[in-house]
Amino acid sequence: MVFNIQRTFALSDAQLGLVLALAIAVAGASSAVMAHLADRVGARRLLWIALFAWSVLLVVMSAVQQRWAFVAALAAVMIAGGSIDTAMNAEASHRLIGNPSGLVRFHALFNIGAILGAAGAGIVLHAGVSWRWIWPAVALAALVVGVWTFTTDTGQAIGDTEPVAHTDRVHPVRRIRRDGLLVLLAVFALAEVTEGGVDTWGVLYLRNHLATGVLLGAGAYVVGQSVAATTRGAGGVLVGRLTARRGLCVGGCVAAGGILLESLSPLSGVAALGLALGAGGASLFWPLVMSNVSRLASQVVSAVGTFTAAGYIGWVAGAPIVGWVSQAYGPQRGLQVLAVAALAVAVVSFLGSERSRRPGQSG
Repeated sequence: MVFNIQRTFALSDAQLGLVLALAIAVAGASSAVMAHLADRVGARRLLWIALFAWSVLLVVMSAVQQRWAFVAALAAVMIAGGSIDTAMNAEASHRLIGNPSGLVRFHALFNIGAILGAAGAGIVLHAGVSWRWIWPAVALAALVVGVWTFTTDTGQAIGDTEPVAHTDRVHPVRRIRRDGLLVLLAVFALAEVTEGGVDTWGVLYLRNHLATGVLLGAGAYVVGQSVAATTRGAGGVLVGRLTARRGLCVGGCVAAGGILLESLSPLSGVAALGLALGAGGASLFWPLVMSNVSRLASQVVSAVGTFTAAGYIGWVAGAPIVGWVSQAYGPQRGLQVLAVAALAVAVVSFLGSERSRRPGQSG
């Protein structure tokens, strides 16, 4: 829908990048705060509260007409969405400690949702229906899930069974460094520059600059997410056995090659294949890193929140950089920035060292 929204509010590529950066920045900042809140009130409780807020804000965002009001509503929606992301990842990472293949398969559900969302939006837009009607439909689904989450909330916080979560008052970043995860944190932020860029700019490039229809643009993204879902789901055991370093190397190389192919090919079909490869390769980043964090961190909930915030920071950095490069030097160069970032993830991960869980560490 980014193409339609960009046209509705007359945004250039550079302006679109700034809008996305603002929205994602506030989401990243809120994720770090919400991780500590989840420690105290429970991830499940935070999840249903955020779902209710998100459903209301989605309706508001779909209705606003002024550009400034849309930007403000988008920021609020991203704060609620970041809270959902943090609560969901904290709960899953805690429950699946020691089961990396299960966590990888869990993240395949995200790809299934992305497939349904992209395919549904593509069909609706192709039929001539306004993009403004899509978000209320998502809001209704979020409301149903929120009610279900509320009714199954036991009221027990994750930290209720872990006194260490309340006694260790070390600053989250210092704790990450103490656990030996600081380099992985930086690599993850760089990885999310690529993943967020593929999701937004990869599809936008096909629709805006190769003049493809909405079905091809959404379809290419669906293919990429289908590859990701298959890799995470059917290959969960194999992928779960990969170390974060090897997984990031593989994902970075595949993503870099796919994005580079999309940027260099004048043929829409070949470019769509490149987008699919880029989306599939980048999809390995998040679950493998989170699996490694849940294995090595001394406090899982806090660490997951910090890494989630770092992921949003990566999205923040990528959005305006790619938008500015696309505006100044052409859309191909913008995509090539993403390819370089993906390759850098692979190189840094390859040169990095593996870490093992220290005795005495707890979830």
